[in-house]
Amino acid sequence: MSDTTQSRPVVPTAAPEDVNRRRLTRDERDEMLSRPIVAVFSSLAAGGWIHSVPVHFLYRDGEIRILCGTSSVKASNVDRTGRGTLCVEVTHGSERRYVTVEGAVRVERPARPDDVTALDQQYSRTDTADWTESDYTSEAMLVMRPTRWIAWSDWD
Repeated sequence: MSDTTQSRPVVPTAAPEDVNRRRLTRDERDEMLSRPIVAVFSSLAAGGWIHSVPVHFLYRDGEIRILCGTSSVKASNVDRTGRGTLCVEVTHGSERRYVTVEGAVRVERPARPDDVTALDQQYSRTDTADWTESDYTSEAMLVMRPTRWIAWSDWD
């Protein structure tokens, strides 16, 4: 028996505009990434699972900078894959804003003192104020150059 049905291409319809959601402007996105807020950094582990951890970070000159141990899981994953994501979210009343970035990441070993000092200042900390040159040898800086941006504001 032959098939007499004809298949027609399915034409996707546009999703209805959500009046409770809008894209953040570049300035809003950059301002949010400049705040001293906690982010979640994710990388792909050797076993194929996603490794996601809360981190403090610096955003400057279009790069995300994250302090980590030279042999941390984050650093090992980045060494192997060269990729990562970072997500931040803030809520004020009923408005939620979030930025997710993805891109190439490299590991700088050892961490530079000026980056570590800037990170301490960003988060009003003094953890590394008395570090000597030898303290930096066990620390690294993940440096992400975002290539994909997701930045939205939504509210109930």
